[in-house]
Amino acid sequence: MAGLGTGRSIVNQRFVCAFRGARDRYQAAIALAECERLETLITDAYATPGARAVLRWLPLPMRQTILDRHADGLPADRVQCLWDVAMIEQLRHRLGFSPRSTWLKLDVRFGEAAAAEARRTQAHLLMYSPYAWEAFTAAYAHQPRRVLFQYHPHPALEERVLADDRRRFPGFGESFAESSDVQDDHLLKRERESWRHADAIICSSNFTKQSLVEAGCDPSICRIVPYGVDLPAPPGAGAPPAFDALFVGSGGQRKGLHHLLLAWQRASLGKNARLTLVCRVIDDGIRSLAASISGVEIRNGATAQELDALYARSTVFVMPSMVEGFGHVYLEALARGCPVLGTRNSALPDLGEEHDGIFLTPAADVDQLTVTLERLSKQLPGNPSIRAAARRTAERFPWSRFRAELRSTLQ
Repeated sequence: MAGLGTGRSIVNQRFVCAFRGARDRYQAAIALAECERLETLITDAYATPGARAVLRWLPLPMRQTILDRHADGLPADRVQCLWDVAMIEQLRHRLGFSPRSTWLKLDVRFGEAAAAEARRTQAHLLMYSPYAWEAFTAAYAHQPRRVLFQYHPHPALEERVLADDRRRFPGFGESFAESSDVQDDHLLKRERESWRHADAIICSSNFTKQSLVEAGCDPSICRIVPYGVDLPAPPGAGAPPAFDALFVGSGGQRKGLHHLLLAWQRASLGKNARLTLVCRVIDDGIRSLAASISGVEIRNGATAQELDALYARSTVFVMPSMVEGFGHVYLEALARGCPVLGTRNSALPDLGEEHDGIFLTPAADVDQLTVTLERLSKQLPGNPSIRAAARRTAERFPWSRFRAELRSTLQ
């Protein structure tokens, strides 16, 4: 594959990378570290040896969060933590500020830190989209390559899709998201315009790429690098005999959960059909709708072991998202031998087709979703071959493939 950007060689040259949290399980940073091209990962909190030494002084929930911020293959001496950002974020959450307003105000710190580190080390930049603006627009004595990792579709597309859906399905807005509480024009611009300053763009799905092209981006500077998945032990050879559907994710408008519930209510699926929703947060209107439909169970989260059991008993995983940069949970379901049903507004078309255990319906089309659920209720129960195909699909996308393809785009 041809490399991205201006064609300047980056052999033996390193990148500064920046993002908050354990984004993509640190796989982009690990990909750079594996070929000795990681100069610095800038993040908010990471379980460095120094951090581990003082963990006993922190409250248990915060202690466990930091312990989870660790990945084999990522050298701790290459990680720079913005601990003050992490503390301010927690304080704002406790004071009742919305997560979105907090992230937009604090994300600038990651870009500023990346710019300073790139200047100091004469390094290139691999920046995740919310944190790129300050790094990409800064002045440098050298000429760094500016590589953008666009992991979510362009906000203009999301806003248009969700606004149209609210007109068609009033009462199912994301009441927990508070997505409209930020009015600062600069903060909103940096979220929408960073791609204009990129030499090269990595997208996790073709849907994400097309959202940038629609906004005016040159498609020739974009490359698609699908995510990977950790493969658990192979599932058993059996298949659930009843139609048992599973949804795992935030219970909001963007995930299309209201479409799923309306379709489930209309579909003729048999009296034993069951839909389980695993949602740590759920929109008020969607919760009320779910409570009115028989055979629907809401779970407030689940452990990893509980999720494995749910995948094993489920005939199909369903998440009819309207806007999804990738949808990693699809791969997690496939890895456990559970076929998936979603929309083309995700990475699913990049992963496979129906013979791969992947079923698609148009986004926000309740009628077609109803028809597809009825078809799958007859096709999937007691069908071990489709579960084996789902597992084989996931096996084609290990994290090692993601890392290798990411590196190849930088050559």
